Amino acid sequence: MDNVLDFFREKKPWSKYKDLILDYYLKPYLAKVNKLKKPILVVDCFAGPGRFQDGEPGSPLIISDRLLEIQKRGAKVKGLYIEKNPILYKQLETNSHNLPILAITRLGDFREHLDEIADLAKTHTVFVYLDPIKPNELLFDDMESIYAQLKGGVSVETLINLMSTNFLRAVRGIKNHVVLDGLIQTDHELVSKWNRIAGGPYWQQIAFDSHLSEDNCADQFAKGYANQLRRWFKGVITYPIREKYEHKSPKYHMIFGSRYPGAIELMNRAMVNARRQFIKKCFIEGHLFPNQPEKEIIKPEEIEKIILQASRKVGKTTWANLRLSATIANPPTYTDSEFNRAIKELIKERLLHSDCPGTKIEENALIWPSP
Repeated sequence: MDNVLDFFREKKPWSKYKDLILDYYLKPYLAKVNKLKKPILVVDCFAGPGRFQDGEPGSPLIISDRLLEIQKRGAKVKGLYIEKNPILYKQLETNSHNLPILAITRLGDFREHLDEIADLAKTHTVFVYLDPIKPNELLFDDMESIYAQLKGGVSVETLINLMSTNFLRAVRGIKNHVVLDGLIQTDHELVSKWNRIAGGPYWQQIAFDSHLSEDNCADQFAKGYANQLRRWFKGVITYPIREKYEHKSPKYHMIFGSRYPGAIELMNRAMVNARRQFIKKCFIEGHLFPNQPEKEIIKPEEIEKIILQASRKVGKTTWANLRLSATIANPPTYTDSEFNRAIKELIKERLLHSDCPGTKIEENALIWPSP
């Protein structure tokens, strides 16, 4: 318990980037779903105390501020904040009891409240934030009853803090127990346990592959997790968050799932914003000359190359789908507006063709590559 409490003594830099993504996305997301004219519910399943001891706001207060903004525009909003640690929960109650929105706090494991959330999803738009401190605090199928509501046409989105590096460290720690004569004992109870956390056995080859670097292992695991999420969400993107740029392993990956193309682009924009602020902090602020790595310099020709690759892969498609395909293949690197500029330039260069006149952006206009 002490380690959990220590976590909230001060907000670490990597936590600030994680919260930056959450905060940046919520503003346009809430404006979009408000047009559906349904009540809005934002759920924080690992809420913590609401505020760090150094005064920095935690996710419940960040969420509440954004909900208040859209409430002032006439939306019916609700924040549901769940915390299982009794000490942290008491602080959460204190930090949220005077909020000017309907903020409901629940003491206990979030699994105890899934039926309530699933029921609310039938009448509300739902955004679920999952930010566990340990990998084993979240099983992949825990949220199945919530995500299953998508079949009924409701609006559900999720943002997950995937403890990718900690997961890999944990499973490597059990290697001597589950690997015999070079083979993984797939029926071992420890293997089954981590399968349930990961959502499948795909992690086994990744974790014990001596040819993969540390960062590649974490990225491959995050991609595997994202692929599992696609059973529910049409669009899934990931973003690795590091303490320092030069660190080989990320602290964790943020993974976002939605069935709406526009939501994927909004979240990608939030992630790109966080990435560029991170680069600015590391290589630009306080430096006489910017010295960011070459791959972090925005180059229009590189964006055009990505668009051409996406176009040749998907073939004749709409402007919106081409941009989305490029986004999903390269998150979080460039924004939708940067992809739009690249598409326009490629049309001018006659490397792409469009069935609408000139380079006007029409989301449903068909675009295809030159033969």
